Amino acid sequence: MWIDQSKCQNSGLCEEEAPELFAIGEDFLAYVRQDGEILHGPGGAADQVDVPEQLRTLARDTAMACPAACIHLVD
Repeated sequence: MWIDQSKCQNSGLCEEEAPELFAIGEDFLAYVRQDGEILHGPGGAADQVDVPEQLRTLARDTAMACPAACIHLVD
């Protein structure tokens, strides 16, 4: 899973729905979390994380609800 920050509209929905997977950074853009840590790397696919099995449904539902469609799931 990764986020295309260039498309993020900062609705905050992802962090609200799944704070264990997403966070809003100081730049007001969404970022993914891995093992509780916010990834502030180069962004986009370079910050791709594996979603734990027990959180995959939550990740999928949150991605589908994102108004900017900037959350990308990778099989």
